[in-house]
Amino acid sequence: MAEQGRPKGIATGLGLIAAIGVFFLKFKVAILGALKAGWLLKSAGSMLVSLGLYAAAYGWRFAVALIALLYIHEMGHYLIMKVKGLNPDAPVFIPFLGAYVAMTKLPDDPITHAWVAYAGPFVGGLAAVAMYYLGLQTDNHFLAAAASFGFVLNLMQLVPAKPFDGGFIAECISKWFLIPGIIMLVLLTLMWHSFMLTIICVVATVQTYNRFRHGSRYDQISIPFLERLKVGVAYVGLAVMLGYFYWQSESALRYLHST
Repeated sequence: MAEQGRPKGIATGLGLIAAIGVFFLKFKVAILGALKAGWLLKSAGSMLVSLGLYAAAYGWRFAVALIALLYIHEMGHYLIMKVKGLNPDAPVFIPFLGAYVAMTKLPDDPITHAWVAYAGPFVGGLAAVAMYYLGLQTDNHFLAAAASFGFVLNLMQLVPAKPFDGGFIAECISKWFLIPGIIMLVLLTLMWHSFMLTIICVVATVQTYNRFRHGSRYDQISIPFLERLKVGVAYVGLAVMLGYFYWQSESALRYLHST
C-alpha cells in the first residue's frame, strides 16, 4: 500500500505545482504589479518619514528642498545602475543620514563602480545648478539658499573616503587616495563638531584599514591608465564645478541680504 501511495503523492505534488504555475501566468500582471507597488511603497514610506522629521526640525520648505535634492542625487545612481544591469532597488531614505540606492548585483569591475558612484553627485550637482539659477531668475532667495546647500551636499559626497561616493571613485584611481580622504574627513569633523560626521569618520577609517589589510574584490583586475585618467579628470572637474558654484552662490546670497 505504501508503494502505491508514493506515485499518487508525487502526482499530487506535480499537480499542485502546475496549478500554482497556471495561477501565476493568469495573474502575472497583478502579482508583478503588487510587488512593484510594495517596492514603491517602501521608498515612498521612508521618504515621507524623513520629510516629516526634517520638517519638524527645519521647517517644511527646507524639508521639501532637501528631500528633492537627495532624491535627484540617488536617481543619478539609480539610472546608471539600471543601464548597467545592476538591478537597483528604489531609493530608501534614512532620516538625518541621507538616502541610498542598493544594487542587487555588484559591478564586475572598479571602473563601472566608479561611474555608478560618480553619477549621484553629478546629477545632483546639475539639479542644484538649475535650482540656483531658477532662484536668481525669480528672485527667490530660498531657492538660491537651498541650491547652495545642494552644492555642499554633493561636494561632501566627493570626499575620497568610503562610504561616500568619492571613496569608490578615488579607489578606482588609486587606493592611496583613501588616506587623504580620511584626513579631510577628520578635519571636517573637527571643524563642524558634527556627531554624525564623527560616526562616519570612524566607519570610513575602519573601511580604509580593511581595504589595505584585506584587499578588494577588484584587486586582481587591471585598470588601463586611460580609464583611470578619465575617471580622475571627471572627478576633479566635478569637485571644482561644485566648489565654484558654492562660492558663487554664497557670494550672491551675501549680496542679496545686504541690499
